[in-house]
Amino acid sequence: MSRIVIGLFLSILFFPMSQAQQSPQLLFDEANTLLENNDFADAMTIYRQIEQGDEVSGALFLNMGIASTQIDSLGLAKYYFLMAMEFESTHDAATEALEYVESQFSRQSATLPKLPWDKAVDLLIDGPGSTGVFFIGITLIIIAVGFVLVQWFNIIFLRKLSSIVSTLSITGILILMLAFYIDYVDHRYSEAVIITAEVQVKQKADETSDLVSLGYEGYSIIVDDLKSNEIEGWIYIRLGNGQFGWIENNGVKIL
Repeated sequence: MSRIVIGLFLSILFFPMSQAQQSPQLLFDEANTLLENNDFADAMTIYRQIEQGDEVSGALFLNMGIASTQIDSLGLAKYYFLMAMEFESTHDAATEALEYVESQFSRQSATLPKLPWDKAVDLLIDGPGSTGVFFIGITLIIIAVGFVLVQWFNIIFLRKLSSIVSTLSITGILILMLAFYIDYVDHRYSEAVIITAEVQVKQKADETSDLVSLGYEGYSIIVDDLKSNEIEGWIYIRLGNGQFGWIENNGVKIL
């Protein structure tokens, strides 16, 4: 009898450990089987378990988007397809899926075109980033200093050395300033997607405040992270049409 009790105790003790030790790949395969069998809700539960363990991949986000589409959560599906687009292996498939999802929203957001300066900053963020731009700037300054040192030691003589050094130095400093600005923008603002049917955009972070606009499922928005941290439970956003305001911190997924 005591052996049976001990056996039961050990099985209860080690069963959760065996479950916890189940690899993300096994969980992913299990969820994929559920997805193939049209058991979308249970598949989504397992996908979220993998996501919470930070074992993410393009395939995971792509399948989460597919499952979300089938359970009529198009805003959530858009979010996951956008996440899947960040991975080279699933970029094309996610782009195609996103086009379909975008066409299914009953309300489309008016979007103002970005200014050339904003487009340039976005390209730099997605390309070399602030670190790459900083490296270019500091390299130009180092070259300028090198020219000065070479002149001091009479290794070479350049008639227009002062203008060359000035040009390189000023350009390098401006690029360094640009790098700091890119880093500031990258850390202050985040892209997000509204995943609930409707959100109210308020003038102030108060339920009784005047209504600025309405945001609907699938709208892409910009979140001001710095300003949002000032008030708990609220986030400060910019809609695609350029309107600013506060919304309650729910029903939004930040990319």
